[in-house]
Amino acid sequence: MGKIILVTGMLGNNSRGVPSFILNTAYMNAIVAAGGVPVMMGSTKLAAEYAEMADGLLITGGESVHPSRFGDTFNNLADGDANVAHNLKAGCNVIRDEMEFAAFEEFFKRKKPIMGICRGHQLVNAALGGHNMLNFPRKHAVEHSEGIQHEIVAEDGSILNRLYGPKLLVNSFHRDCADAVGPDVKVTARSLDGIIEAIEHKALPVFSVQFHPERMRGDAPNPAFGPDGTELFKYFVDLC
Repeated sequence: MGKIILVTGMLGNNSRGVPSFILNTAYMNAIVAAGGVPVMMGSTKLAAEYAEMADGLLITGGESVHPSRFGDTFNNLADGDANVAHNLKAGCNVIRDEMEFAAFEEFFKRKKPIMGICRGHQLVNAALGGHNMLNFPRKHAVEHSEGIQHEIVAEDGSILNRLYGPKLLVNSFHRDCADAVGPDVKVTARSLDGIIEAIEHKALPVFSVQFHPERMRGDAPNPAFGPDGTELFKYFVDLC
């Protein structure tokens, strides 16, 4: 059997108001294509058991990470504007935060591989002592939230550079971003307008990307920008 990859998903209510887990199939398909066996996480209480069972953890995209997880407040991020603070708060899911940070902690202390995508990138950044910006287009003259295509520059020796070269075309579907990293983390790719697009832990097999490689495989409903994202998933599964 291939390596077992625990995958996190969104928590919410279905069309009938019943609490449900939701996970885009593109994540699962990408892991399967890379030779892994994806398993969806379904309980915060079992974080330790999942970490013992699985070979790696994939933290997927979705809502904002609550600012308390990176030492900030909605009011401060909103520069004191109550309406903006309210909107930022509405974009968070603290129950999901609890589940994913619990999973991160259990895999991290076992030194097992962890990969983050989009929200997962921001969660990994926060968990490693970094800081995020919520709804950054509000303050910066850039737009990354509507599925645009853009180039990023990967640092020498980084995972992305080794797989795809120094420059690659990626997609963007995000309003939040990592804007500072922790002491044991290195920024390994940025967009041309300076947004942090990838980070790696300096010593452990933990990395994350802001773009969506699972949508860069040609089998998702969104355009397949850039190189084949399967290569990044293969790297992750082989790492596990």
